[in-house]
Amino acid sequence: MLATNCWAGGYELDLVVRRGRTLVFVEVKSKAGTRFGDPLEMVTPVKIARVRRAAGAWLAANPWFAGLAVRFDVAAERAGRLEVVQDAF
Repeated sequence: MLATNCWAGGYELDLVVRRGRTLVFVEVKSKAGTRFGDPLEMVTPVKIARVRRAAGAWLAANPWFAGLAVRFDVAAERAGRLEVVQDAF
């Protein structure tokens, strides 16, 4: 784990994780129940653009990670169960 709840480019990154030669930016979403929809539905095109912008700013501030592959995942918590969607966007 390289960073948690950090700000870059004016937007928040929930998790920045290195897995071997891959740098993973993880958006974490949680819902207490199904009444207001699924946590994955909260990852809108606007949210995706913000995370990508923040990731670019984070990489610019941390150039030693520039040679790594980059992946964007979403971790969705539903009633205590965690689902991770790799390459979500």
